[in-house]
Amino acid sequence: MIGYKANDRKGLVNMENRKEQIVNIAIDFIEKYGFDSFSYKDLSEAVGITKATLHHHFPKKEDLGLAVCEKLKVKAKVVKSKIDKLDTAQEKIKYIFDNLLNCAKTGDICPISSLQAEYNVIPDSMKEMVADLSEREIDYLSEILEEGLGEGIFEFKGNPKSMALMILTSYKGAIQYSRAMDDNTMSTVVEQIYNQIMK
Repeated sequence: MIGYKANDRKGLVNMENRKEQIVNIAIDFIEKYGFDSFSYKDLSEAVGITKATLHHHFPKKEDLGLAVCEKLKVKAKVVKSKIDKLDTAQEKIKYIFDNLLNCAKTGDICPISSLQAEYNVIPDSMKEMVADLSEREIDYLSEILEEGLGEGIFEFKGNPKSMALMILTSYKGAIQYSRAMDDNTMSTVVEQIYNQIMK
């Protein structure tokens, strides 16, 4: 790096840590309120920095949104690596649904789902990344369903991708209903999904 000195390393590390902290808190806000519903003032107060400092790291909210999408891509890879270590497709599906049920208890929405709900108002650069994250979600769930068919533990009509779409749209909708109704909507939907796919 031009102008970089060895004794500047601590400052660079702190700067990167601050940026990561900003992105993580932004993701929390997206899960609770949506991307368009919080301001830089809200975020700077939550992080404990000035708006000027926040603008230094992310000049525009679009820049922050792109960093959030990159972080979600990394987090998705980490989760995928954990799930891939499980032995059967049934265990993998259970891991996913257990996480969904935990989200429903907190009232938070999956950040990808939240960004999908705001697709028409987010910047075009973010739309491309949200579309990519959505495709990855569908493709990975399709792989697990296809694996379960091969293992003989899943049985359903249609192809794995169609079933993946049905599952994703069902539980994403269930999270919204759970927020409004404060009941066992999510657990009911998950149970029905199991009934649809288990042999």
